[in-house]
Amino acid sequence: MLSSSRSTRSLRLLQFITSGASRHRCSSTGIINAPDVLSASSQATAPRTSQLKSNRQISLFNGLDSAVPDADVTFFNECVLRLRHALNGRDVERVWTCWSQLEERKLLKLLGPQLRGYSERLAKLCPTSLEAGELEKLKTVTTMALYAAGRGAVDALVACMSTHLRASDSCAALGLYDSYLCELRDSQEKCLPSDTISSPEREGEDFVELIDELASDAPRPIVVHSSVLVAAIAAHTLSNAFHAALHAFLQYPRQIPRRLVKEFLSQFPDVSFRTKVESYVHRLSTARCLSNPRLLTQRTSLLARHLDDAGLEKFYNTIIEGLGGAEAYIAVHSGEITESKPVALDEMHWAAFLTAFLKCNRRDLGTSLWNDMLKFGTKPTAISWTALLDGYDHIKAPEDAEKAWNIMVAQGTDPSAMSYRAIISAFFNAHKAADAVKYFGLFQQRLAEGWTPDPADCLAVYNTVLHGLLINGREGDAHALLERLRQKGPKPDIVSFNTLLRYHGRRGEFRHVSRILDQVMEEGLTCDVYTFSTILSSLLKIGRTDATGLILNLMRKQNVAPNTAIFSNIIDHQVREGTELGLKAGMELLRWMEQSSEAQPNYVTYTGILAGLHRQGWANTAFARECKEYVLQQMRNRDVQVNRTFYHILLKACLENPAPEGLQEALRYYKEMVDRKIVLSYDTWYVLLRGIISREAWAVADELVQDLKRQMSPYGSLENLVLRIRKRTTWRKRLGPNVYF
Repeated sequence: MLSSSRSTRSLRLLQFITSGASRHRCSSTGIINAPDVLSASSQATAPRTSQLKSNRQISLFNGLDSAVPDADVTFFNECVLRLRHALNGRDVERVWTCWSQLEERKLLKLLGPQLRGYSERLAKLCPTSLEAGELEKLKTVTTMALYAAGRGAVDALVACMSTHLRASDSCAALGLYDSYLCELRDSQEKCLPSDTISSPEREGEDFVELIDELASDAPRPIVVHSSVLVAAIAAHTLSNAFHAALHAFLQYPRQIPRRLVKEFLSQFPDVSFRTKVESYVHRLSTARCLSNPRLLTQRTSLLARHLDDAGLEKFYNTIIEGLGGAEAYIAVHSGEITESKPVALDEMHWAAFLTAFLKCNRRDLGTSLWNDMLKFGTKPTAISWTALLDGYDHIKAPEDAEKAWNIMVAQGTDPSAMSYRAIISAFFNAHKAADAVKYFGLFQQRLAEGWTPDPADCLAVYNTVLHGLLINGREGDAHALLERLRQKGPKPDIVSFNTLLRYHGRRGEFRHVSRILDQVMEEGLTCDVYTFSTILSSLLKIGRTDATGLILNLMRKQNVAPNTAIFSNIIDHQVREGTELGLKAGMELLRWMEQSSEAQPNYVTYTGILAGLHRQGWANTAFARECKEYVLQQMRNRDVQVNRTFYHILLKACLENPAPEGLQEALRYYKEMVDRKIVLSYDTWYVLLRGIISREAWAVADELVQDLKRQMSPYGSLENLVLRIRKRTTWRKRLGPNVYF
């Protein structure tokens, strides 16, 4: 009877996902590269329509409203050639003549991406001092530099500002900065595409910020180039005006790569000035994090994930120092923000640090933070207590979590829904289900008494309980709870169903998977990537060779377009399963994508598969090696370009693989970067040394540090890693040969 029921359920699911498949098409977009010179049609060699078409393309490319006359195009091309020769000959007078002619005929607007190269050459023509006869030359270069900077090419402007700084004229440098802002406002709709997307100085930009900037429908904000911003900060430093620098920076805040600061300051011989500018930049970057809570949470989470307690402590101390002193710039509460203290250390910031400290198992720092909160007059609310509970959950300390809970309640703080979620999770993850259920009962009792927490937070508690019941072997209770949610609310979301799908999918219980999928459809929910990946795994486990096709039909049934992003994520899920079955499914999906017009694989797809292959050891090493070779060959065949980020991802994945080949593969990629002359950035060295330290491969670490120091002087978190390696090396030498036995 059971066999019959199972067969019927499986048949129902398969019938559902194989029916009603619809076709989807995607459009492609062609990209036309910018020409070095503009093309003008000739009436003698082409019809009038061709001439109009050519001029219209020129206008469209340069964002103009009307076509450019042929005479102007011809003059422009001739003048640009003269301009280029004058720049190469370092003849400022001839450069200015050509520039003035273009300006007079209103043709400067035709200068596109080539402005970047012109600005770089102009920077070399900028006087390095204000000696007699050089001032007029500087004014000439400045005029052209400002125009170019307003359109994203800033090298010449930075050179002009630097000249004023070397002459200790901060007012003149800041005057140029103000003029630059005016140029930006006038031309923000005509910035160089490369400055918006792929400028080298934006490589360190927060990825989330870039995505938000590109996706927003709001008018594009003014983006001040980091190099110009550093020059402006240096000018304020020269005037000992930290708070003026702070307000200027917060008006247009952005990440400033330390490499860029080092490069800019290398032209100034005064060590004390360089140190002071670096101090300003460091504090301004801290203020930026406090002005955007998301940035601070991301940074503390990243440091905690890498167990970088030293970096975390240093970041925390910088903030505490900013609360006092002659140049205090951080308010204790948001209600105390003033002109001199424009950012505040709110409770959510304290909470982020508290959780991060405990994730690093630094209870001492957590205790110190709690004392600091009280010292500065911040009374802990449910936000701080929940952060403390989350930290105890992470380090598997449910008893400490319960003590904290009791103190919280005794002090009169009402637990929030997220507080209940945290302590319930702490007990479930410690496999103390009875205690977890006890607190879940208290939560339900408060709801029955009329308490109305945020619906999303409330559902998060129920989803935590569903997960906790399953990992503690209480499958029946989990299904009963889900059914109760369906009947009485709050209505379960796709996360609720995915929790049960994952549990039964991993156990190969396709009958349960089928039933849960039916419930998803009954609730009118749309499956997500996680759902599709889980169902795919389940189909493979029951031997369905047509699993990929079935998933495609299911997606179409739900009107989910099978695009590149979705399939790249599904493949990533499959490879991360760490099973040969999952790897085969991932490779089958990849081949389907390669033959599809709907979801062609891209750089992200291939990088994700390679990272998954490197991240762990595989029982079938021959098959894993075959998959790696196939992916690399396809990337070559499809001319998929790789960059430094590609290597960072693979280096990190290799070093996470505990097997010896993980280290070998990482060193192979490192050598490949060197051989291909790919610049090893700060991030490259951080990924390498962090991974090597976690493996305790000290001999390799010593060699890498030597390579690093030949290229750059380590600073910040990278310097901390070097110090850890050096201390370990000193300890080994002190112990002598016995350390190796």
